[in-house]
Amino acid sequence: MRASGLSRCVAWFCAVGLLSAAVAGCGCGKRTPKADSLGQLRVTRLRWAQEPRKAVCYVAAEIENTGKTSVREVRVTATLLSGGGKSRGTNNAFLKDIKPGERRTLYMSVTTTGAFRRVTLSFHDPQEKG
Repeated sequence: MRASGLSRCVAWFCAVGLLSAAVAGCGCGKRTPKADSLGQLRVTRLRWAQEPRKAVCYVAAEIENTGKTSVREVRVTATLLSGGGKSRGTNNAFLKDIKPGERRTLYMSVTTTGAFRRVTLSFHDPQEKG
């Protein structure tokens, strides 16, 4: 007996669906970094410029993977700090697949909520809330 085109199509979609569920179920589709891999990232350059009329700070940074393994994904947080250390604005950006020795340039803007004196960058697991 020969299967119709419709039944072959349904069978194909079912097979693809089962394969996708199997991959997702075993965790193969997750892209979480090892906690220690974030420690191998370094900020090699950091520049910023304030646009006072728009209450925006433009941040440019160069991030380097100084380790021996790739960093799959990282959330980079830019924080604007006042002279007293209070947060005056934050924003996040995500970088993926940073190979050992590789340098990446990152550009982002941060809305300011008051006067600030410095900008800091920090690295976080992208699955972390915050």
